[in-house]
Amino acid sequence: MAKSKIFALFLLSFIGGVFAYSTIKIPPALIGGIFVFSFSILATAVLKRNKPDFSARGGPVLGWKIKIIFGFCLLALAFGFWRSFKVFNYAGSLAGANFVIGEKINFSGKIVEEPDRRSDFAQYVLENGALGRVLVKTKLYPEYFYGDILKINGKIESPESRAGESGFDYKNYLAKDGIFLISRYPKIDLIERPAVKNFYGRLLEIKKSFVGVINKILLEPQASFLAALLVGARRTLPADLTDAFNITGTSHIVAISGYNISIISVMLLNFLGYLFLPRRLIFWVAGVCLVLFTLIAGAGASVVRAAVMGGLLILARHEGRLYSITNAIIFAAAVMLFLNPYLLRYDAGFQLSFLATLGLVYLAPHFASRFSRLPNFLSFRDNLAATLSARVATLPVVLFSFNRFSLIAILANVLILPAVPFTMLFGFLAGLTGFISVKIASIFIFPAWLALSYQIWIVKILSSLPFASISL
Repeated sequence: MAKSKIFALFLLSFIGGVFAYSTIKIPPALIGGIFVFSFSILATAVLKRNKPDFSARGGPVLGWKIKIIFGFCLLALAFGFWRSFKVFNYAGSLAGANFVIGEKINFSGKIVEEPDRRSDFAQYVLENGALGRVLVKTKLYPEYFYGDILKINGKIESPESRAGESGFDYKNYLAKDGIFLISRYPKIDLIERPAVKNFYGRLLEIKKSFVGVINKILLEPQASFLAALLVGARRTLPADLTDAFNITGTSHIVAISGYNISIISVMLLNFLGYLFLPRRLIFWVAGVCLVLFTLIAGAGASVVRAAVMGGLLILARHEGRLYSITNAIIFAAAVMLFLNPYLLRYDAGFQLSFLATLGLVYLAPHFASRFSRLPNFLSFRDNLAATLSARVATLPVVLFSFNRFSLIAILANVLILPAVPFTMLFGFLAGLTGFISVKIASIFIFPAWLALSYQIWIVKILSSLPFASISL
């Protein structure tokens, strides 16, 4: 067996352990027993490696090399159990904190994540030494920012109180971000606002300024659509447009995830390839665009994970060997799950990222060969193959997580996605030049406005069709 396949088996065993524990909580004693059993298999295989490998009946038995591979796979599986056990039981450390669930307490904390501002409320993630991360839900104003230190006076609750809403596991949804406590509409006092921002704080300021430039040079709903497309600021999208995206199966366009980045990376590569640029130049242009996109979007954990998946696809296209990237994709997924085992079951974005990337690697070439007779004007054939492959690969997660199946998703994606790289290019240029001159930015924004208006028109027309989607 090739070393690359053995390496993939080890990684998949670890991922399997994470999945198994997140589905069925495995007792620590059993995890320890699996560790002991795997070590015994390895020890037996090493001790008998020089002895004849035949059974009493004269037939061959399992070779010592295969036993070693099996032992290490079992060890990786047990390691996945153990890592998941450590992370999933972190909330137990809160038992020693000096507070009672449901009672008012006073505590202070620093805002450690980008503020989440909705249409009628805001949410902040505060870090406190004794409580860990606490999600604070409050009014839109006064507005607080990343790095602010706040004093909170209010009730502390467990996310379990909302876990049963529509079958949505709210507790584990927050736990994947290290949040185990909530405070709703407490009394808030600003203690300190740092005069100098750190690197992440500066990125968030740039992101906010970038969105501000877009709002100056575009009207709604194009402004909100472009902000969502470029930096993931989808909270300000009008409700009717959000529903239209959901109905047509195109909501991934305005959600920063590996699914979104993978699709857009392929579209960008196809678009640049259509311009007959050298492969090396295409690789560097796409890579720089991905880095700039990550930085402008705030470089949060989900954005970085998405950029890793998109970067792997760009690298694979550059090398010209899509299938050779499989181990890199599995390795990236294993590293992400080691850092945060919650992602595998409770983060739909991670699931879509992983499956979409694999779909683009394995299914897209087959679809492309099937569609060889179709014209490839403006990369139509390549975009169709990419869209269909990602859609097929992610269909189980979409059905399970969102309980909706769009009957026109493929048509909508084929009509919309070719315009996305064009929109992002001119929208990005307009946003950057807007820091210098709004008038110059207005020149670049016109092609983006045309493309945005076209996409909104397509989405609204298709979403209005009868039986455009089926709710499950």
